[in-house]
Amino acid sequence: MKIRILTTFLLLISLSLFSQSKRFVSVNVSGLLSTQSSLKPAFGIGYEEQVLKHHGYEFGLSYRSLTVENFMSINNKDWYINVNESYLSLPICYKFYSKIVNFTTGISFDCFLKGKYLTTVPNYEFKTYNIQPNLYVGWIFKIGKEINLNDKFILEPEIQYNPIFNYGYEFYGFTMKLKYKL
Repeated sequence: MKIRILTTFLLLISLSLFSQSKRFVSVNVSGLLSTQSSLKPAFGIGYEEQVLKHHGYEFGLSYRSLTVENFMSINNKDWYINVNESYLSLPICYKFYSKIVNFTTGISFDCFLKGKYLTTVPNYEFKTYNIQPNLYVGWIFKIGKEINLNDKFILEPEIQYNPIFNYGYEFYGFTMKLKYKL
């Protein structure tokens, strides 16, 4: 698996060395829902390269969170405990460019950062919240439309869907991406 990802990454880099490509850096702000949580803000940075007229790649780093509900028995009483889980997400994607809309798809890696208990229980102090494994893999799909602001800046609103395998949750929502042409 690691060899395939590395090979794909090296292939994309080598294609960009021999083409007249467009390169972008971006910042983005998202409103994401998950199957277990209400709307939460997310934010990130990214790098994008259009290596051919209709083909390119992008990768980024973003922070996102979700609230999960856990069932616990404390002092012989049952409680539903809410926990805010924070993740650092690294998507590595292929991007198809067109004049109408852009399509993006690829793999995403979510690394668990921390958890914070939102529920308090009288006369009980929670220990550190942790989950295992702390790295999850998912698949991401995005549809976006580029809006040229000027020669260097492009605004790209996107809708996205990101199921996370083997953990049972999905992220979906909208993103506003501001791109700067290098």
